[in-house]
Amino acid sequence: MKTAKPRVIPNNTAKTPGSKWVVEGLRDQKGARIRKFFGTRDEGDEWLRKKRVELSQQGRAAMDLNDAQRVDAVRALAILAEHQVNLTVAAEAFHKRALMLKKTVTFGVLREQMIAAKKADRNSTSYVADLRTRLSGFGQAFDGRPVASIETREIDDWLRALTLSPTSRSNYRKVLMTAFAFAISRGYAGENPVVKTARVRAVTAPGILTPTEVAALLSVADSRIVVSIALSAFAGIRDAEVGRLTWDKVNLAEGHIVIDAQAAKTDSRRIVPILDNLRAWMGPAKDRSGPVRPTQRTTYLLYQQAKKKAVALLQGEGKPSANLDSWPRNALRHSFVSYRLAAISNSNQVAEEAGNSVRVVKKHYQKLVTPAQAALWFAVSPGEGEGG
Repeated sequence: MKTAKPRVIPNNTAKTPGSKWVVEGLRDQKGARIRKFFGTRDEGDEWLRKKRVELSQQGRAAMDLNDAQRVDAVRALAILAEHQVNLTVAAEAFHKRALMLKKTVTFGVLREQMIAAKKADRNSTSYVADLRTRLSGFGQAFDGRPVASIETREIDDWLRALTLSPTSRSNYRKVLMTAFAFAISRGYAGENPVVKTARVRAVTAPGILTPTEVAALLSVADSRIVVSIALSAFAGIRDAEVGRLTWDKVNLAEGHIVIDAQAAKTDSRRIVPILDNLRAWMGPAKDRSGPVRPTQRTTYLLYQQAKKKAVALLQGEGKPSANLDSWPRNALRHSFVSYRLAAISNSNQVAEEAGNSVRVVKKHYQKLVTPAQAALWFAVSPGEGEGG
């Protein structure tokens, strides 16, 4: 294509002040047309004069190339021809990647930094433990690799090789998305390769317990965790939030519990009502102080014991215990939201109580159970044999 000689001409399409004259006939390194606008011809002529000096200097520099450099340039242009990319664009891309590889760290270093950062940000113990487990799994294949060198294709292949449920694979993808976003924030990567990985369709209803199962669980649970079970089952308080909850936030007289912003997953303060059966399970709050439950480790062990005892109890009575046996993730909270929505048919109120969005409540919890089942759930109260 013949290149037009750069010149200053009137801009007949000018509609704004300062654009009556335009420099035509110039193209950038990618071959795209350059147009520069000016209010007067003198301004345009001066700019073009300086531009010609710059182009002349570039031309002289090209003439100074030795034979080896010219041969190298010809070979490089031949390689790039099919991609329609010039030397400057290719060199800039290489330079950018080379600088990134100098600044980056291995994935092993990245995941340790990320875990430390999440701990410093006071994320929940369970969340940090989940991150550590999933990042460690990915790290078995990629710990020694520079973060900036890990490609979408490789992550896609790794995710597809997981012999897990669609939901678990989706959760791994979310964790990796967070990890590489952290890498970008630290300057270890220029883009997030997880963004373009395939999403797995994981449409599953949240796992919940039956009224019979939660009654059995509460009846055999150690007295130290009865209140924490009831708080999740009958108020929808997240496990991590229960772990941060202290008795001074429980107001039995006025019938509510305060979840402070620093204790909430969403960093938003909310007021949770104390329903009648929850009040019964909590007992008197007078003279109680400190955390409402033991340490995370103690609580975990006591929960495992309670679930095993509850399964044995129900099986001995010839009753179903499938949900207790498999124990769906966040089963108590999911149960509360499902039964509460069926009981009051008000997604806005349920979202407010649970600290969720209305969209999430409608999408995941609507019509999972009937109002009759909800009535049974919120009728589960202390009886003989609880607090074993």
